[in-house]
Parts: sequence; structure tokens; C-alpha cells
Amino acid sequence: MTASEEASSPATRARKIRKVTRACDACKAKKKACTGNIPCGPCSRRHLACTYDSAYNRGVALSPPPSTLRPKNHRPLREPDRSCSNPDPAPDVIQPLQSPPALRSAIEYVRPGLQISPASGPGILPESAIVDASVRRGSVDGIGQYWGPSSAHSFLGRVVEDLHATPSKSIAPAPEPDASATVSIFSHGDRVVPEVQLSDFVWPDQTKAKSLIRRYFEFAAPTYRVLHQPTLHAMVQRLYQEGSEGYRIGSQLDVASQAVVLLLLSTAAMFRVDEDGRMRDADDDGWRKSELYYAQAEHLLSLETGAPTLASVQARFLMVLYLLSSSRAQKAWFVFGTTVQLMMALGLHNRRARRHHDEEEDLVQQECQRRLVWCSYTLDKYLSVILGRPRLWHDEDLDEDLPTRVNDEDLTMRERRLTRRDCVMDAPVFHAVLAQILTQAAKKPYVLAGLSNQTEIETIRGLCGEIAKWQAELPPFLSGVIQPSSLVPVFRRQLTVLQLARYHALMFITRPLLLRDYGQMWPEHRSSYRYHLHLCLTAAREAVESILGFVREDELFPAFWYSQYIAFNALSIIYLYLIQVRRNRLSSASLDFVASPEYALHTDLDESMLYRLSEMAVTHLADATARNAPSWKYSVILQGLRHELARLGPPILENDDAQATEPSALSRPVPESIPRPTEHGGETGRHEQQAGPGAVGDYNLNPNGLPPIFAGLDPAVDPGLLDPRTQSLLDTFVMGENVVLDFWPQLESLPITYPG
Repeated sequence: MTASEEASSPATRARKIRKVTRACDACKAKKKACTGNIPCGPCSRRHLACTYDSAYNRGVALSPPPSTLRPKNHRPLREPDRSCSNPDPAPDVIQPLQSPPALRSAIEYVRPGLQISPASGPGILPESAIVDASVRRGSVDGIGQYWGPSSAHSFLGRVVEDLHATPSKSIAPAPEPDASATVSIFSHGDRVVPEVQLSDFVWPDQTKAKSLIRRYFEFAAPTYRVLHQPTLHAMVQRLYQEGSEGYRIGSQLDVASQAVVLLLLSTAAMFRVDEDGRMRDADDDGWRKSELYYAQAEHLLSLETGAPTLASVQARFLMVLYLLSSSRAQKAWFVFGTTVQLMMALGLHNRRARRHHDEEEDLVQQECQRRLVWCSYTLDKYLSVILGRPRLWHDEDLDEDLPTRVNDEDLTMRERRLTRRDCVMDAPVFHAVLAQILTQAAKKPYVLAGLSNQTEIETIRGLCGEIAKWQAELPPFLSGVIQPSSLVPVFRRQLTVLQLARYHALMFITRPLLLRDYGQMWPEHRSSYRYHLHLCLTAAREAVESILGFVREDELFPAFWYSQYIAFNALSIIYLYLIQVRRNRLSSASLDFVASPEYALHTDLDESMLYRLSEMAVTHLADATARNAPSWKYSVILQGLRHELARLGPPILENDDAQATEPSALSRPVPESIPRPTEHGGETGRHEQQAGPGAVGDYNLNPNGLPPIFAGLDPAVDPGLLDPRTQSLLDTFVMGENVVLDFWPQLESLPITYPG
């Protein structure tokens, strides 16, 4: 056999294929065998541009060897892409944050007269549709930050495959250095807050401090209650007594305890009381003082030495909550990790480890330890879901009882006085129990990978049943049977948080049903499928109504990160449902009458009504979160979904049918088996009828246009708004005819870099 014959033999070719260590972008996206040169064989045969721009995570990225085949549309490695619909030459260097944004592509997708290159014929992906498959499971992005399989970064390679696409420019794998390079690695992507000078710090006067502490316990800490209020009041009294005795305030108190007080002050300072006695968002001076208190607390904790104490952990947990409220989720994540490690080091999670100390512990300290562990457990579940990262607390590691349902004034060092009165610790305990159900759901494969077998329908049924049992065990003041206006502020806040937590749990459990083609559903499970799909949409609708209730009362605060996250979930569910109905993958829920032996749903799920509700809420969500880093994600992603719905055709609003669109018709009685958690709905119409200009819904509902509040959030105007991963996600989403089954965990944890 000659050398040329040996080189062309099948065995030799197979060996050469196996030696290829790097595939081109197109072959990686389609999982095809690649020859590894440039242009590769498959791209040459299909007349596609062959590129190697995607990140390479398996060692040193070697430049692909040149090929003797060079089709006319080939471009060299990392040379700027030229959009097939744009005759203008591309710039010499691709700037990742200056490439055409996804939402502009969405608008161009429906723009009349858009021309597609013949290279993008049926069955062939244009170059712009190529998605790096190296991020199909947990991966490291261009800035070295890991996003697990439930994050949006990992989603880029698997959201859509083999779809018809609209052209856009490719995105370089790593951003250029910018101002964010000066930000700590633990804060990258967070909101950049105005700088404060520690030299400006002074303790507030005693009257102001006590007022802020009272505001904290009555309003700012509904379910994450890790402190004992009488102990805090005594600590504040001691703090200011030092000043009256000639000492410097705080000089006789350990730094961790000082930090605890300061973090309470900083959290409470995010709010203010107006002249009518109503709680409002703080003004700029209030936010500046809030940040100054936090900065001083952080400084004091950096000086802490010796063995950690309970106050050390409490202070850091309060830091996490403050960072979340001020839109610094990345830093909150790292501080939370340290907090959990300190709890483990102190053995707070294991009562057996502290058994020999039980006689030495007072009951206040024991309860504070339990509260700290279980509040951190609850928060851990939400951070895990939001950021798409592993949980830090695992059920098998916890051997501590839930906190005792006792009011602080009934708890002393030697006695717990249990009474029949409404208890402020009921809500934290029930929130932790609901977090346990959420943990069970998050472990189920269908949550990440979608429904794949019939047993998962029964899994959804069982999890929803657990939530129904949880709801039935709530005390009356937390169940919604009592008018919220009749409750004291702290109970009213707790009721709101638990309502939103219940909505979120139901949506989290049932939302994968939205991505299942109804025509491919197993016949014997179609009734259960329709019922639980209705349950998902009902939870989303009621969550949106709650958000609109906050708007009417002017209570959609920027610091309420949890409410914003729930609103984003609900709105994305409604928009995707409407998109799926338009794609004929789902039947209209408004046409079904859903009933089961245990439950019955009579909720109005008319598409035009859901669309109008969402259009009302999305603008107010953008308005309320304008200060926050996540607001860029929420507003822009929801706007991307709106544009996709506009492309397919939004629901027709029946103007002559007021009952279909007016908020006064948005409440329907629900049977006692599924009680409505709130009575707000009955008053919705009266609030709306009294509202004047500028009230809810007072803007153009044209889905092709941006509401006024989005003027500063339009990526078509500000290309630097989206980072490359976000842009690719929305580019790919609007191009697709289908979405993969793990869409939800990717969408909600989409990583965004705050533009500064």
C-alpha cells in the first residue's frame, strides 16, 4: 500500500478524526464530527462560515490548521462577522457589549422586508445561530465565574437546537477590561453603590436609633427573624448609656454586637414614614445613611478577633440580607458561605454536638441559635434557585429542632411561656417548612430536564398536595381569612411574604408543564396535566395581582428583592404560556373546565386578561427596581419575551367587554379546598375605579413599543445593557420555534453584569 493510499484508508481517517481536540462552533452546536481544520469539511460542504470563536475549556486552545478548501464565505479565526442582512462592513474588532443586542434582533425578526442570505436556507443554521456547546452543563464563563446546570449561562448551549434563525453578529468569548476590573472579585456583577466615607459615620441619637430598631422588627424583618427583640433593646440601651457616662458610644460593646445594631439600623433606614404614617421608600439621604451604617458594620467585623460567637454569625447573616436588599447578590452569596461555615464551626446545626452544653445555655440563646440555622436554611433555598448554584445546607446535615413558636416577650433565659395569642414566630417556622418542600422539588429531575416519564406527573401531584397541607395548617392570621388591613404591620408583612412564597413554590413545581407539548402528553394523564397547568397559571396570576396591589398602595419597594423575584417568575410564566398557546403547543386554559376529586379551579385564565395583567405589572416592576442590579435582568428579559409574543401576535384585547379586561373582574371566588390566601382581590375594582391618571394600566399596551419606563432599559438604544450571555440567550430564544425543557431554571438565574 502506498503512502497516499494509506492516508486515504478508512482506518487512517478514523484515527485522524479521533485526534481532533477542538471542533468548530457550528459542529459543536450541532454535535457533528468535525475535521478540526479551518474551514472544516462539514462547513465547506454546507457553505457555512467556519469559526472557532467559542471558549475552549479543555486545556490550551490550539489554532486549527488551515484547510486546502476555502469557500467564498469563509472568514479567518476571530475575524469580525458580517451579518448576512447587513451590507455594511463589520468593525475590525468585535466588542462583546457593542454587538447588536438581542432585542434589536427580535424587532428585526418581524420587520418587513428583512432579507435572509441563501446560506441560511431551510434546515441550515446561519452563523449567528451557532451556540457554544461547551457550556451545555455547568461551566466557567469568560470572567471565570461558575454557573451550574440550573443557570442561564449553561443554558446557552441547549436552549434551542436546529432552529431557523435571524442573523446577528457573533459575540467574542471574553469581555474587554473596563471599569468593572477595579471591582472586587466577590462583587463582580453587583450594583455599584455610591461610595461613603467612614470618617462621616456618627451614631444616630438614641431616639432615632430606637425608632429604627422598632421599624426593623415591625416591618423590615417579617420571616428572617434571628434576633431576640428584648435583648436588642437592652443592647441599645447599654450602647447609649456609655455615651451618657462619658465613654465613646460602643467602646464597651464587642464589635460583633455593635455590627448587629448597625445592620439593623442600615436595614430600617431603607424605609421612611411619611406624614400620614405610611411606610415609604427612603429618600437619597436615607439610602446614604443606610449604606454608611452598613460600611461601618463591615469595617467593625473586619477587626473581629478571637473565637467566633453567636453575635458574629448573626451580624454576617444580617449582612447577607442587607446586601440582597441593596442589589448585591454576588457579594451576598460569598458572605452567606462564610456565615454557614461559621454556624457549622460552632455546631449550631447539630443539637447532639451541643448536648453537653445544654445546661449552660439559656433559652434565649438556644432559640436564637435555632432561628439562625433555620432562617439561613430558608434563605439558602432561594439563593440556590435564583443563582443556580448548589445548596449549602442539606437536610441530612441538620439535626436541630425548628424554632419554638413563642413571642419574644414570652421568652426569657429560663422560661418559654406558650400562649394562645398570635405568634410572631409562626411565619418564620412555616416559611422554613415551605423551604423544605421547595428543597424536595428542586431535587426532582424534571425540574431541570423537563417531564420525561409518566411518574413525574404524580410527583407534581404529590408536591402540590404537600403545599395544600402546609396551607391548611397555617394559623388564621397567616391564611388570609382575616382582612390584611385588620392585622398589625408585622403580621400583615408576614402574610404577604408567605403568600408570595406559596405562589413561588406552586410555580416552581408546575412550570415545567408549560414546556411540554400537550399533543405529546400521555392520554391517561391529560386531565391531571390540565389541572396542574391551571394551578401554575392561577398562582402566577395571583402573584401578579399581589404585585399590582403593592403598586396601588405604593409599597413595591426597591429593597424587596424577594417580591421582585416572585414577580419576575410570575410574569415570565404568563408570557411563555401565551407564546406556547400561539405556537399551538398548548391548548387555551380558558377553554378548559378543570375539576378533580379533591379540587376545583374556577379561576379566570382568559388570555387577554392575563396579557393585560402582565402589561400592567411589567412596567411597575421596572419602575420599582430601577435602582437595583437585578432590574436590568428582569426588565430586559421580560421585554424580550414581550417582543417574541408580539412576533407571534399577542391576545386580542376585547375593548367592548369590560369584564374581560377591567381589574374589577379579576377576582373569582375559589372553593375552600384551595382558599385564596388574600382578600385583596375583592377590593381591586374599587381601587382601580378611584385611580386617576398615572394609575395602574395608564400607558400604551402596544407590545411592539416600549412603555415609557423602559426608555432607559432598551438594548436597542443602549447596546452595553446586556452582557454577551444574555444577548445570546435572547437572540436564540426569539429565533426558535421550540424551547428546551429546562428553560425555566436557566431563564430565572440569567447572569447579568450591572452596567455601572
